Amino acid sequence: MISVGAPGAYTSPWRPSILDGYILRMLAAPAAAVLGVTLVAFLLDQTLHLINQLASNGARLDYLFGLVTNLVPYELGLALPAAFFVSMFIVIARLDEESEIDALLSGGVSFERIVAPLVFAGLVLGVVSLLLVGYLQPYSRFGYRAMLNAATDAGWTARLDPQMFINAGPDFTISADEADATGRRLKGVFIRRKTATGETVVTATEGVLSLRRDQKTTDLRLEGGMILSDAGPGSARLLRFGDFVDHEVVAGSETLRPRGGDEEELTLPELLSEARSPESLILKRALRAELYARLARSFAIPLLPLLALPLALAAKRGRRAPGMIIGAVILVAYHHGITLAKGFAADGLLDPLAAVAGLYAILAGIAFWLFLSSRRRPGETPISGFFMRLDALLDRRTKVAPTAMKARGGMISLSGYLTRIMAVRTLAAALALIGLLQLIDLLERTGGLLARGGAQDILQWMVLRTPFLFHEVAPFAVLGGAIFTFSQLSRSSELVVMRISGLSLFEIFKRTLPVALAVAALDLVVTDQVTPRAEQYLNAWWNATAPGAAAKPGTPRWFRIDGNVVMVRSATRNGQTLRGVSVYERDEHKALTRRVQATSATWTRQGWELHDAAITDMGEARATTMTVGETSWRTTLRPADAARLFADAYEITSGTAYRSLFGKGPVDRSPSQFKTRLFRTIAEGLAPIIMLLLAMPTALGHSRSNRTGPIIFALGCGLLYLVSDGLLTAMGSTGILPPLAAAWGAPVAFAAGAVTVLLYAEG
Repeated sequence: MISVGAPGAYTSPWRPSILDGYILRMLAAPAAAVLGVTLVAFLLDQTLHLINQLASNGARLDYLFGLVTNLVPYELGLALPAAFFVSMFIVIARLDEESEIDALLSGGVSFERIVAPLVFAGLVLGVVSLLLVGYLQPYSRFGYRAMLNAATDAGWTARLDPQMFINAGPDFTISADEADATGRRLKGVFIRRKTATGETVVTATEGVLSLRRDQKTTDLRLEGGMILSDAGPGSARLLRFGDFVDHEVVAGSETLRPRGGDEEELTLPELLSEARSPESLILKRALRAELYARLARSFAIPLLPLLALPLALAAKRGRRAPGMIIGAVILVAYHHGITLAKGFAADGLLDPLAAVAGLYAILAGIAFWLFLSSRRRPGETPISGFFMRLDALLDRRTKVAPTAMKARGGMISLSGYLTRIMAVRTLAAALALIGLLQLIDLLERTGGLLARGGAQDILQWMVLRTPFLFHEVAPFAVLGGAIFTFSQLSRSSELVVMRISGLSLFEIFKRTLPVALAVAALDLVVTDQVTPRAEQYLNAWWNATAPGAAAKPGTPRWFRIDGNVVMVRSATRNGQTLRGVSVYERDEHKALTRRVQATSATWTRQGWELHDAAITDMGEARATTMTVGETSWRTTLRPADAARLFADAYEITSGTAYRSLFGKGPVDRSPSQFKTRLFRTIAEGLAPIIMLLLAMPTALGHSRSNRTGPIIFALGCGLLYLVSDGLLTAMGSTGILPPLAAAWGAPVAFAAGAVTVLLYAEG
């Protein structure tokens, strides 16, 4: 029985003790660190998407900060449970490694008493989460929508990126072959307007863009060009000019809908009020589902300590990764299960209260089941047997003899030993991460997959998503594999033996490098060749099989090829049949010489055949039009190019980028995007090697040291590298940075930093 002054002593069940303060202080630092890293990662990932979205719409990047700021409450709500769960694992690991949990239990402190401060922290964070989802997130959602509306309503910035096509107004498309750094001085200008009698096409050698004070009207002063206007079927007028000023009123967005038209933008009191009001325009079941879903997410946070403590102690000391993975799967499944249940309830397929409360009851049942089952013998839970079998499987390896590191031949044996351990753990990390991401993907797409068929469609989705998921997890798999490898070797004191025998960190790096090189080579092939094709096929299949997809009008695609401008209204999935084809042929001065409009085009062995074509030739003073049944179209466009252009997932391979840069493939993006992709071909393949370098500091620990710090440092640096690399790549693609610097900036900087840390550690 503990004394009055012992850390766990307290005179009242509700009175905090020294033990509570000790555990809460230990929890504060890792919770803040993990929350900060997770929040920054989420926000930077969203920032990449926003940069591309604003740039592709010609909107101003001035709104980026406001958009990201309004995302903070939402991303914080997502990061809070995960950060709390991971930080509890870190605290429990420290208490267990220092045998403090054993000391507390031996001193008479109950299991419930140990978890009490963690539950208290969960209650506090649950209240914080309730404030986030109940009050801040509804306003931030509206603020984000209002800011995005303002960015769109501000209209086109009267700035052009070279070779990109901007829809700057209703039925108004503009592009330029070349543009200076400001995007205002243009060469090879092309403008197309849709009119009641057909279209008006303007081409010019040069042009200067400006925006009037009203920020709504653009002035484009053109030099040396022509205007082709359709006057009716088979009739066109031609006007050549030396100097011409074109005006265009920039299209704004739709009128901003007031807050409250969507249940996600209502606060908790407003949800209750609308649910009771007979005049509410939102369905009652949707309001109730939203209310219960928010409460269920917040009320789940106090249950997390009951999951974290037994899972962290359920495996052999020091090997807690399986417990953390199982906990992560439970959290992810619960989060997306709530989303799925809310969707089904809003559609009237389930009762809102029964669906959401049922999921919460399952989570609470699992938490109390694991916690209560571990009370008698902490760490002994119904899943302990699984962990024990996993430990036995991982421990089936050949030990290194003490003399193996002395003889020259032993070095080869040591290299194979380290490579094998590293390969097994990297493979395990990759499979675990891919499985987790597949689970998230399936939970997010369950409704759409069920609407398309069933098990076969789910399997097809999983297979086609695997290349993309492998590309996403490959660097982190190497990082995780290296951390697990070095942690295991440290626990068994094998690292100490290696260091004493004179093996440096760089020697250890060299012996684990083959695994990183193999992953890098596989990632390079998958990223450049497999993923683009799989994503293209996946999105084409997803759009084609969507309910009502046949009734949806397609979005025309504009591109340049062979020096000409082309518009295609739609294409088949294989790209061998095009519909609504318009080809605008130009001379070396970028002046329009011929327009060919065809109802369709088909691919044959001899090339493309245009059907029902109307050909308009530009003379010196007038334009003449004739109609032909069929005519050939000589172009370097391939069916695969057309299929890729009409796929929503427009992934660029290195071959596509090379062909487009040298005029042999379709171009609908700025040259900076193609150049960045070419430079990225090798640069992004270095990510697994850089991850291995970042994991090397974890090899400095020994069996009795606190290894949490180096692990957090490695994970944080790895995450920061991936985010920085993605951000620089986005900046290079949009022309903010030179493509070479954008592609190689993060790999060079982080590799240099990691090598510097290793040199300092060796010194």
